[in-house]
Amino acid sequence: MNELSIEVQEGAYALVRDVMKVKQGESVVITADTGSDWQVVEATAKAAKLLGAKPLVLWYSMPPHVGKAADPYLPLKPLEAALKNADVWIEFNRSWLLYSTPWDNVMAEGRVRYICLVGMTGEMMVRNIGRINIPALLEFQRTLAEITKNTRKMEITSPAGMKIEFENDPERPVFTEGDVSGPGDYMLFGQVDWAPIEETINGTIVFDGSVWPPIGLLKEPIFLRVEAGKVTGIEGGWEAKVFEKWLRSFNDPNMFNIAHLSYGCNPGAKLTGNILEDERVWGAVEWGLGNQAASFKGKFGAAKSHTDGICLAPTVKGDGRYIIKNGEYVHPRLRGIQKKLLK
Repeated sequence: MNELSIEVQEGAYALVRDVMKVKQGESVVITADTGSDWQVVEATAKAAKLLGAKPLVLWYSMPPHVGKAADPYLPLKPLEAALKNADVWIEFNRSWLLYSTPWDNVMAEGRVRYICLVGMTGEMMVRNIGRINIPALLEFQRTLAEITKNTRKMEITSPAGMKIEFENDPERPVFTEGDVSGPGDYMLFGQVDWAPIEETINGTIVFDGSVWPPIGLLKEPIFLRVEAGKVTGIEGGWEAKVFEKWLRSFNDPNMFNIAHLSYGCNPGAKLTGNILEDERVWGAVEWGLGNQAASFKGKFGAAKSHTDGICLAPTVKGDGRYIIKNGEYVHPRLRGIQKKLLK
């Protein structure tokens, strides 16, 4: 028996009951590929059954790509048919279905509660779900989202050399991930994300934590020169060359678009090379490139794939006021909630 089996089951039960709000009689479809942690898949199916729901696990060979680039490797018709008829869809795929054609079509139906938990492992489930004060974290995220939504001009710097400026559109949503309130697409809590006004994003972004796909943990920083929301130059060592080659391999200029920005705020998350956890590291920020989900209400839209990069120990200023300083949240409205969260 796995030494964390009880704790994993506890985390899976919290996920199904408290996050996805699964009700008796609902159909819960769990997708997984050959890169998924089967312990997590099985624990989640058991949790759904214990709540009186009807779990269904869809398992198949892991595609070599993600998003729409994975389409040629997927059993598209049966996969989409099952997902369109689900009440809840929990994705544990290592090569994610997020932004794939089935995902687009299922989300367009507007009836499924979907959560992206790509590459979730047992240890991650314990750290990032089972041992977290979920109500306090959601309160923290809602406050952080409100601060951001009311902020117009922002600047982010980091010890690695990042210096990027942009403006926010108050009419665009700022998402508090994991705060499930009805049909739609959701991410694991511990992240607040939005799409700044694309043409105002200018400067240098530095990935110094991880990038996935195609690399994982980084040995050297990757420097992205950004003009009007588009990456116009990539510099660094061999990993920067691998990253640029991967972006160009799609023969799609939209892969160089800045799709979104996120704060990491899950106190259990640590940098592991698994992007699901990395982009929730406390006080980090994450930039997404490529496909921009319609829910962000941005201007860039679709691309053939998507990638995310992590920036460590940033300093974030909004309208001249610190929100994060050297990787620590310092805004006065967050302090009281932070104390509850970090007990």
